[in-house]
Order: sequence, then structure tokens, then C-alpha cells
Amino acid sequence: MPMLGKRNGLLGAVVAAQIALLAMPVAAQTAGATASGPDQELVTRLHQLGQDEIRLAMLGEERGVSPRVRTFAATIQSEQNATDHQLFAYAERKNMNRVTVALPGGALEHSTLALAPVANSVPAEFDYNFAQRMVADHQASIDAAAAAQRLARDPELQALIGTVLAVQSQHLVAAQELLATIPTPSPRVVQLPAFPAGVSRTQTGADVPPPAALVPGALTR
Repeated sequence: MPMLGKRNGLLGAVVAAQIALLAMPVAAQTAGATASGPDQELVTRLHQLGQDEIRLAMLGEERGVSPRVRTFAATIQSEQNATDHQLFAYAERKNMNRVTVALPGGALEHSTLALAPVANSVPAEFDYNFAQRMVADHQASIDAAAAAQRLARDPELQALIGTVLAVQSQHLVAAQELLATIPTPSPRVVQLPAFPAGVSRTQTGADVPPPAALVPGALTR
């Protein structure tokens, strides 16, 4: 019985806390939600995606063959940095954990390995691979931001994500236009390993009988 009474007391305390939360002003609930809850997770994710685009843009500005590619990459860096500053300013206003917001995310998803397919491109293929990756990444960022806007609890964050979506949409269109101007690289021809002169890949001699077998009557002796 004492344990049952203790359990009922705990349950009553939980219910009372829930009722108290419902009775709080909506503004107070929103402030608590944005400080360290789902809204902080959304800001962190948007920051991660923005940092991915900045790193890709830095690679494009450094290694782009076409001046248009390098100019595009520099613009992406500048505008994405501005968006990132807005996210951090919002996080500070809402007392979010800056260390958490700045986390890079999974090592495979947000690291040098993520850029390896573009970074390892030969010069003749770099601009095309870079622009193609920019299109794919911005489409993914738009999808993530649209989902985040639906999940955000704070109206101010919803409005900020709307700004992010507008910038990302402009970048996507610019990336698509850039990709359309770059010829598709010719497929690589895989060269087979070289063979010594006079050696055939098909006529190996395995099915040719030895000279002694060609002497008349040799097989009947």
C-alpha cells in the first residue's frame, strides 16, 4: 500500500505539471520550446546543411575551371554565410546552446568524405560534377527546410525558415542554369591492361596440339 500511494502521488504530480503547462500563456510555452527542444534541433540541422553548402562552394571557388563557376561559388558562400549568421542570431535570442547548434553532425554526412566525389574529379569533369552536386544539395536543403517550417513551434523561427527557403530556391535556380551551360563530360574509356607484343588475348595456344602430335602416325605408335 505505501508503494501504491507513492505511485499515485507521483502520477498526480505529473498530471498537475501537465495542467500547469497547459495553463501557461502560449508565449511562455513557445519560449521554453525554442530554448532547448525541437526548435533547437531544427536550427542545428539547417545550420549543418548550410555549412555543407559553404564547404562545397569553397571547393568550387578554388578548383572551378570556368570563371562563371568560380563566381557562382563565391556568391553561394557570401549569401549562405549571411543566412547562417541569421540562424545564430536567432539561437542567441532564444537562449539556445551555441555549441549544440554548431555541431557538424555525422562524420560521414558532414565531412571531407561527403565532398570526395567532387573533390576527386579531374579538371575536365570538375565544373559539371560541382554544378550537378549543387543542384542536388539545394534540392535536399529545400525539402529539409520545408519540413522544418512545418515542425517549428516558434512563429519567429517559421518566418526565418521562410527566408531560408527563398534564398535556397534562388540558389537552386541559379545552379540549374549553371549546370545547363556545362557540357556533359564524355564517358571514360576503361583501358584493359597491356599485353606483350605478339601475345593475343584470344589465341592463347591452349587448344593447339604439340608439334609431335602433328606427325603422321604419331598417335598410333
